[in-house]
Amino acid sequence: MNRAGERWRARKAAVYPSGLLFSMMLGRRRRREGGGGAQRGVMAGYGKVPPFRILEHTADIGFEAFGSTREETFANAARALMDLMVDLDAIDPGEDIIVRIEGADPESLLVNWLSELLYLHDAEGWLFRDFEIQNLRDDSLAAIARGEKFQRSRHQVKLQVKAITYHQLALERTPEGWRAQVYVDI
Repeated sequence: MNRAGERWRARKAAVYPSGLLFSMMLGRRRRREGGGGAQRGVMAGYGKVPPFRILEHTADIGFEAFGSTREETFANAARALMDLMVDLDAIDPGEDIIVRIEGADPESLLVNWLSELLYLHDAEGWLFRDFEIQNLRDDSLAAIARGEKFQRSRHQVKLQVKAITYHQLALERTPEGWRAQVYVDI
C-alpha cells in the first residue's frame, strides 16, 4: 500500500473508531439503551414505507429510497443523499434550482442525478430539501431542487460525501412501487 493509502486508512480509523460514529448517527446506540423515537428516514405522511433508509457498508455508506412512482423514488434518493450530509430540517427550501441530467439508462441516470446534486453542493455550496421531478424518462431527467446555500452557523455537517458509486446500485419496481439502492464514497 502506498503512503497516501496508509494515511487515508489511519485517518479513517481515527475518525470512525469501530463504527461507533455510524451507530450513533443511525440512532442504534439510543435504541439499544432503550430510547424510543421514530425510525430514521420515516417522515410524516408516508405511511408504512419510509421514503428512505440508511445502509451501512465496510468502507462506504449507502441508502435505499422508496416511492410509489419512479419520480418519487428519485426525489427520495436525493433527500437521502442530503440527509447523509446535513440535517434535512435545517435546510430552508426557499430557492429553486433547475436541474437537467442525461444518462445511458435509468440506473446511470440515477447516479448522474445524485452526482449533479453533490456537485452543486461541493462547487457552489447548495443544500437541498425538496425535489420536484418534472420530467423523467429512461435517459433524461428535469427537476427543480429547492434549498439554500450552506451556512456554517446553521448547518452542521454530518458526513462529507465524495462520490456516488455504482457499487450494488439498484433501481427496481417492487410490489409496493419502486426501490433504489445507492452507495456513496465517504
